[in-house]
Amino acid sequence: MPWAPGGAHGASNRNHGILPGERHRGGADVSPKVTTAPPPRAAGSVTVEIAAENMAFDTSTITVPAGAEVTMNFDNRDDGIPHNVAVYTDSSAAKEIFVGDIIAGPERATYTFTAPEPPGTYFFRCDVHPFMNGAFIVT
Repeated sequence: MPWAPGGAHGASNRNHGILPGERHRGGADVSPKVTTAPPPRAAGSVTVEIAAENMAFDTSTITVPAGAEVTMNFDNRDDGIPHNVAVYTDSSAAKEIFVGDIIAGPERATYTFTAPEPPGTYFFRCDVHPFMNGAFIVT
């Protein structure tokens, strides 16, 4: 049945808060439901310490937050031996995330890069000595 003044609700339409002469607009005090996505998580920054000594890294795992600004303090303690730290998507080292400069020890270097956004297990290694490697975990 089409809308008509004075229909089933009476001439004043008081039940819906509508004054005589106004049209019904879907109910009084109806607000649309608005859903918003949560704000993006602030990745922040993280500092990682790693050393190379006796042809090995002092850790086999580095863990950082997704998308974080990573400051990596690398200490090459092997006298006269070149090392670096490089991060790749996997152990094939085909796709790099970050490759640090090679330095001969004893020497320190500070590397800065952004961690990948997708959480997961990536791979780090010394490019000069690929047997020096470990898991780069993004949470």
